Amino acid sequence: MSKTVKTIPVLMDCDPGHDDAIALVMAHRSPVIDLLGVTTVCGNAPPERTTSNALRIMQFIDATDVPVAQGCVTPLARPLVLGTADGPTGLDGTTYLPEATMPLVPIHGVDFIAKILREAPEPVVLVPTGPLTNIAMFLLKYPELKHKIDKIVLMGGAFYRRTEYITPTEFNIFCDPEAARIVLDSGLDIIMVGLDVTMHVLVEEEQFAELRKIESPLGKVVLDWLKFYEKLHRGQMGVGGALHDPLALAVVIDPTLIETREAHVEIDLTGTYTFGATVADFWNERKLGNNTRIATRVDSGRFFELMYSLLRD
Repeated sequence: MSKTVKTIPVLMDCDPGHDDAIALVMAHRSPVIDLLGVTTVCGNAPPERTTSNALRIMQFIDATDVPVAQGCVTPLARPLVLGTADGPTGLDGTTYLPEATMPLVPIHGVDFIAKILREAPEPVVLVPTGPLTNIAMFLLKYPELKHKIDKIVLMGGAFYRRTEYITPTEFNIFCDPEAARIVLDSGLDIIMVGLDVTMHVLVEEEQFAELRKIESPLGKVVLDWLKFYEKLHRGQMGVGGALHDPLALAVVIDPTLIETREAHVEIDLTGTYTFGATVADFWNERKLGNNTRIATRVDSGRFFELMYSLLRD
């Protein structure tokens, strides 16, 4: 008699985004994850585009049973600054995805997060792969439901370690630093999957060669996404496309993909050159205690094998 695999209840909060799109595909196809819902936020594109992209992706991968709700349309305290890594639509270069006919959940994304958590029989893992606006608003509006969060595995942050490509700020934190501070100060179990590790899971020719072997419609779409994404990244940064968001999702599936280090992280809200930077106190010099675990190393080979396995039919 085969044993039933215990799944992990997950709610994804995202701003698709090519790499968000691949993270959604992996979450839906993983036998380890029970994807309870998806919320969208402004970030890589305006909110109407990130929401439309999420619906199109979910419909294309036959995940219309997973509800999608639109969340916050601006950061908490600042004007929206859009990301540039995915083109104006957030999913430029895509030719295979029709407009979605699946309906949007008719409540705000923050209230939808509360509904999912309230109804879940066990604590849920939140996976934010965009700015943290929705998560911060949820914590402010529904503090009584905080105990229903098992942990938060977020894509965000940069800590200047082991790669010459890390910049002073990472976009998700920079876009809404006040939200990031609220989340980090929440007392929840948080893993930050930031540029220190995501810049080591780059799509280069070796990865494209493997992706070309996946000849399904899904494989062709993912290859299409990544060709555009890689070209834009290489033009801006001189390296292949970094799979930031898929790595954060992969850590939920297999936490052993990364090594982490505990620290107290603060967000610079006033710096002229480092505004939005994530500042880590690894040695407790400020006597504030640790508030997060920072990913410091990644097994990139195992990550890519996991991704390929979830893309194959």
